[in-house]
Amino acid sequence: MNTAAKSTDLREDAQLVIDVLSEKENIQLDYSADSVSWLDAYIEEHRAQLDEREKSLLQEKFGAFFGESIRHNYGGRWVKVNSDRWMIVFDEERQMSPFEIIGEHLDHHIELTEVFEHLPDYIHARRN
Repeated sequence: MNTAAKSTDLREDAQLVIDVLSEKENIQLDYSADSVSWLDAYIEEHRAQLDEREKSLLQEKFGAFFGESIRHNYGGRWVKVNSDRWMIVFDEERQMSPFEIIGEHLDHHIELTEVFEHLPDYIHARRN
């Protein structure tokens, strides 16, 4: 991930994913749960053909898209932590890394759709 990036760059990367995949795959993507589900299936279908360089690029771009989908649906804001990692921060105790989640999905199958759907439970979990 480009550590010099700004949050506006992340939003631009997310829009690039929408523009490129919408045209390439003849589908209209946005930041909805349906689009996240579509991306989940797309990664699943193409994972086996990707080399490490492609995975790294897709982790950066798809991570931005996943993060923006989270922001649009559940709130939060982009925050750079430890001067090199972008996270979506919901409050002082709750944050997540869309890039790490996408990386896990590119390397091993995790249910991206399930992670997305269960975010409200995580965000609104009662603090102990």
